Amino acid sequence: MAINGSINNMVKKLRNIVCIQHNCCGQSFNVIKCWQWNIKQFIMFQSNRTVEDKYAVLILNRPITQNPEFIKSFWNNASVRITVDGGTVRWDTFLNQLPEDVQNTIKLPDFVTGDFDSITEDILNKYRKKGAKTIRTPDQNHTDFTKGLIELNKYCQEVNIQLDHIVAICQNSGRIDQILGNIQTLHLVKEKNLLNPNTKVYILSDDSISWLLSPGDHVINIPEETRQHRKAWCSLVPVGTPCERITTSGLKWNLDNQELKFGEIVSTSNTFDGSELVKIKCSHLILWSMIIPNLISQ
Repeated sequence: MAINGSINNMVKKLRNIVCIQHNCCGQSFNVIKCWQWNIKQFIMFQSNRTVEDKYAVLILNRPITQNPEFIKSFWNNASVRITVDGGTVRWDTFLNQLPEDVQNTIKLPDFVTGDFDSITEDILNKYRKKGAKTIRTPDQNHTDFTKGLIELNKYCQEVNIQLDHIVAICQNSGRIDQILGNIQTLHLVKEKNLLNPNTKVYILSDDSISWLLSPGDHVINIPEETRQHRKAWCSLVPVGTPCERITTSGLKWNLDNQELKFGEIVSTSNTFDGSELVKIKCSHLILWSMIIPNLISQ
């Protein structure tokens, strides 16, 4: 049984990075680098849903706007849970809004990290006394988000856990420099090899999710509630450098070997054609974003 389980896990990971190219964007090559994306493997919409993939959650320093039922389930089912600096205050505020008997069912952060300039001493000491490990990261060359991922990678190596996904709960509104700083962190993960290359990193903000698409082919599974939503949207934005060539299928406004760059075409406010899969072939990094309906509290 253990051998079969190991083989199944290996096959699953290989499927995430290798596929037949004609299944991606209609090309006629044999086998190429191709990423498979299916957020429903870890974004849970029901509290009793079984999750096979291992994922970590980071709470950054922005209000938590998602539905409490989703957050409780998402947090408790994570393999690793982290609050980052002022994100600990946000997390404590979220918990205090829950009934006391429910608070007692919520797991502690595995650790609290950051330079601790945005967290109060009372909150820091509160979580220390509860048993959460605290890791101060004073280096000002990186944001707390970046340093949190570095510490997460160390932790995973120490406890010998391989994560499939990492999700940072944050806000892509407010200060534009902090929004761009979050995207910079996604870049650093790839450029500086901050994590295991098989681990995917996402930013979850309100009812949308974003991640970087590396040069190559991508197959994105679009949840039914997303593609059928009356205000469904998605976007493909070149960040850091123009994307010289990009071809897509599954979108209302597809691209055919076109260039995306600021000052020319940038595919914002796109949407879906109803297909279950969106296929993208890109020559350079692209920031992909899309809506996940019903995550925000009403």
